[in-house]
Amino acid sequence: MVERTILDSGLYILTEFRPELPSFALSFSLRSGSRAENFKNNGAHHLIEHMIFKGSKNYDLKKIAEISDRLGGGINAFTGKEITQFYIKAIDEKLKDSFDLLTDIVFDSIFLKDEFIKERDVVLQEIKESKDNPDMSAFELFYENLFENNSLGFPIAGREDQVSNFSRDVLYNYYRDKYSPENLLLCVTGNVNHSEIVEMSEKYFSKFKKHMPGDFSYLKPEFNFKTCVRTKPSLKQVYAIIGFKGIASTSSLKYKFMLMNDILGAGMSSRLFQKIREEKGLAYTISSFYDSFLEDGVHLIYAIIEHKKVEEYLDAIRSEILILKRNGIKKEELIRAKDHIKSSFILGLESNFSKMRFNVNQGLYLKREIELSQIIDKVDKIDIDEINELFLRFLNLKEVSILLYGNVKGNKFKNFKFE
Repeated sequence: MVERTILDSGLYILTEFRPELPSFALSFSLRSGSRAENFKNNGAHHLIEHMIFKGSKNYDLKKIAEISDRLGGGINAFTGKEITQFYIKAIDEKLKDSFDLLTDIVFDSIFLKDEFIKERDVVLQEIKESKDNPDMSAFELFYENLFENNSLGFPIAGREDQVSNFSRDVLYNYYRDKYSPENLLLCVTGNVNHSEIVEMSEKYFSKFKKHMPGDFSYLKPEFNFKTCVRTKPSLKQVYAIIGFKGIASTSSLKYKFMLMNDILGAGMSSRLFQKIREEKGLAYTISSFYDSFLEDGVHLIYAIIEHKKVEEYLDAIRSEILILKRNGIKKEELIRAKDHIKSSFILGLESNFSKMRFNVNQGLYLKREIELSQIIDKVDKIDIDEINELFLRFLNLKEVSILLYGNVKGNKFKNFKFE
C-alpha cells in the first residue's frame, strides 16, 4: 500500500511497504529539469546533479564515496527534461545511513570552487563525447528541430559555450533557489515503515519555512513539422527519426497508446519490425516508442539504415502506415500486444527500484495511485476499434517531423514530405 504525507515544509513524502525483500530504494525527485531552463542557463540542472556528489555540509567527497560503497546497493542520479532524481538502493538495515547521506547532499551541497571547476570540465568532456555518439547526436538534433526555440528542444547536458561560461556562484544560487522542500518528492519503496520515514524527515526539514508543494509550469511547446537533414559523411549509415504528435503523461489514452505503439513497432512481432527488417531487409535497427511530457508528447519511429536505402525506407514507412489506417489491425495482434504490455508491467515492477520510479511518476504527474490490478483491468477492456481509432488520429502523415542524420545528401531530402 502506498502512503502519503506532506510536511509543513512542503516536502511530499510517498512510501510503499514491500516486506518480501529486505531492501529499499529511496529517492528525492526534483520537479524540474532542462525544460525549466533558458538559452543562457541551459545545462544548469545537469551540472548541479554532478556537483551534488562533490561535497556537502556533513560529507566531503571522499566520505560520500566511502559510504556509498559501504551501502552496497549504490547511489546515483539522472537529469531529465522535467525531473531530476537522486537515489540510493540498499539493504533495509542501512535506511538511516542512506537517508542521512542523500538528504544532506541534496539539500546541503556546498559547491566547493575547485570541485566546481573540475566538474564543469568533466561535463564539457561529456558533451564532447556525446557528439561522437551518432545515436545521441541524432536525438538531440531531432528534438532541437521538433521543438525549435522551446526548452523541450534543449540538450539536457547543455551546450559547450553555455556550460563553459557558468560560474560557481551563479550555479550555486540557482541550486539554492530550486532545491527547496516544496519542489521535491521523497519516495521510498521496500521493507520500510511510513511513520519512520516521516519522523526522520520532520526532524531534518523542521528548519525550513512552511510552503505549499510546488507545481510544473512550462512554456507550452509548438511542434515544428518539417524535414531536417544533417549530413555527416564520416558515418557509414543514416540515423532516421520520424516523429508524430503523441500524448501527455496524464492522458487518459495512455494504455491504449501503449498498445498502439506495441503493435506498430515496439517488439519483434510488430508491424514495422516484420515489414522493414524481416521482409524488406531495409534496417537492422527499427523500433517505435513515445516520450510523454506534462501536457503533450511525441511518438517516434527510429531506424538506422544504409544511405542507399533512405528513399525506399521512407516509402515503406509511409506504405505501412497507410495500410494500418486503411485496414486496421487483426484481433490476434491486439491479444499479443495486451499480453506483452501486461507482462512488461508485472515483470518491470518486481524490484523496489523500478516500483519506486513508477510511484514517483504517478506522484508527480497523476497525484494519485493506480494499482497494478487496475492497469491490467484497463488494458484488458480495450477493444480493437479503440486502437484503430488511435492509428487514424495520431499517425497523421501531414504532420510529421523527420530527421535524417549521417551519410545522406541534404539536397535530395530537405523538402521531403509524406503527403
